[in-house]
Amino acid sequence: MRKKMISITAATIIFGCLFSVYAFTAAEKEEPQEIRGIIVDNHDSMWYERQQQLWLQRAKANPQDEHAWKEAFEAARYADMLTEQYGKTERKQSILNQMKENIPNSYTYNMCMYMTEISVPDGQPEEYAKEALRLMPEDTERKDTEVMIAYLWTTGKTFAMDRKPNEEQEYLHRFAERLYTSNAYPSYLLRYTYNSLQGIEDNGIYFVNGDVPGYTSLILQEAMGIHRDKIVVQVSFLYIDTYRSALCKRLGIKDFEITKDYSSMENWEDVYLEDILEHIISNSKREAYFFPHGSYPETESFMKNLYNEGLVFHYSTKRYDNMSVAKDNVEKRYYLQYLTEPGFVSEEQWKGSERIQLNYMVMLAPIVKSYRDEGDTVRANQLARYLSAAVMQTSLSQEDKQQYFNLMESKKR
Repeated sequence: MRKKMISITAATIIFGCLFSVYAFTAAEKEEPQEIRGIIVDNHDSMWYERQQQLWLQRAKANPQDEHAWKEAFEAARYADMLTEQYGKTERKQSILNQMKENIPNSYTYNMCMYMTEISVPDGQPEEYAKEALRLMPEDTERKDTEVMIAYLWTTGKTFAMDRKPNEEQEYLHRFAERLYTSNAYPSYLLRYTYNSLQGIEDNGIYFVNGDVPGYTSLILQEAMGIHRDKIVVQVSFLYIDTYRSALCKRLGIKDFEITKDYSSMENWEDVYLEDILEHIISNSKREAYFFPHGSYPETESFMKNLYNEGLVFHYSTKRYDNMSVAKDNVEKRYYLQYLTEPGFVSEEQWKGSERIQLNYMVMLAPIVKSYRDEGDTVRANQLARYLSAAVMQTSLSQEDKQQYFNLMESKKR
């Protein structure tokens, strides 16, 4: 059960998917299109299946074209994700067999084998990851850089406290700088994560889940040197022994030990995760915070201890005035002015990350209402302008935007 747990959850965080619909229109002379990833673009499985065919045609025309093989594989992988297929599917395996025949010792083949092996029970991804890391070119695209970062994370070696950085830490630092200097992540995502980290106490633990909060935190910490005292934890990786053990060692606590029969529980994943998190929080004695989406088990016992402090949830077993802390973050720690500055132009919204902007409204709207109830119209109106600007920058319909604006309205007494 543990290996099944690891393969499912690791694959989910590294290659997380979002469901969407895209209308594809065929042309007489189609050219294959770049596979940018499902957190950036909004396509359905049929679109990816067609791109797989087009890239395969190009690869077969020039069998040494690594880029064509890689794009064909990526298209097949995303088509599988969107149809809830993982592991060694027939379409992916066919491409891998052809790669092995034409480019067996290449970076591309080893990278694609790693991405396949990590998503299957009893896979052997390590040897392919190491070879891909050795052969990795300097101009590698964002998606591959992220995959190698995820590999380094899961090994746990990046948590080392050695005075002299180890090889894995050096790789991680270099890859983070590559993501930053290449503008791989839009600035509006980096700014949101910056504000989130601003509201976390020194040496706190920040539990996240997904590409956006994970990679943007890494960029801020490794490439920009900001908030390096905070320990950012990818929650889905906690199912992986090497990652969890290294984290516990970094925190100076013993590793989590299984003392329950989780296989007999209907919601074993939530219960198992809750036990791991409570072990880490209680033993490390550090303040713990959670990204608003998918970073915590949705059990009643755990969720009752989460308090909104602005852009993150704070874990506490004791009740306290979290609204005062949230207001303090808004007034003293968060930098929200950029949302309404004339010089700020939000970049192209990634289709899978629009809710980051919407988080401003969802998480901070209660503060607007509190200011209004207290008669502090100046602060209420100022914060409302920032939150409204965040929503306006999304591609939602006006009707949907209005639903978010309504969150700031106080209920009539």
